[in-house]
Amino acid sequence: MKVSEAFQRLWRRGELNLPSPASFFRKTLLRLRGASIGRIRYFPKCRVVWPHQVRIGNDCIFKHEVFFNYDHYWTPGPSIILGDRVFVGNAVEFNIQGRIEIGDDCLIGAKCFFVDHDHGMHSGKALNSQPNDIQPIRLGRNVWLGAGCIVLKGVEVGSGAVIGAGSLLTKSIPENGVWVGNPARPIGLRGQASPSSPGE
Repeated sequence: MKVSEAFQRLWRRGELNLPSPASFFRKTLLRLRGASIGRIRYFPKCRVVWPHQVRIGNDCIFKHEVFFNYDHYWTPGPSIILGDRVFVGNAVEFNIQGRIEIGDDCLIGAKCFFVDHDHGMHSGKALNSQPNDIQPIRLGRNVWLGAGCIVLKGVEVGSGAVIGAGSLLTKSIPENGVWVGNPARPIGLRGQASPSSPGE
């Protein structure tokens, strides 16, 4: 590795991991409001509804504009649970009324959207007045979601799965599965398929 490349990598790691007064204040305020936040050096500005519903593990990396949206009345928490060493890209939204669990070492690309509920669709009654159907979302360990994926209610993504950018996940995905598309469909297993990169 060239000296210039090593220097650039070191510089980037410092930019991602160096603590800042704003980051320290942000984490402290969220903890005082009930959030459980592990060992994280840099925590950028984000939006959090009901901080006590959020539990974040150690050594996670967050980009800007992440939205932890517990979209319900006050209930005991936590309901939005991220494991250790999770990467969360820019403008990711967790829109949760029930529960979401993200396993250790997951990579979540920019602008991914998670929603664990939807409205009833009975005729003769306004959609916004019908009760929601809520089903939890779960990602196993070491899952990679490319940029812009949408994960709907009740979906479980098995450990080691890779999901292509822009995919719509409407059903559960097995371990090490490689899925792409809208709706997402299987194209193989890790080590067997040779898809293009899911993207970040």
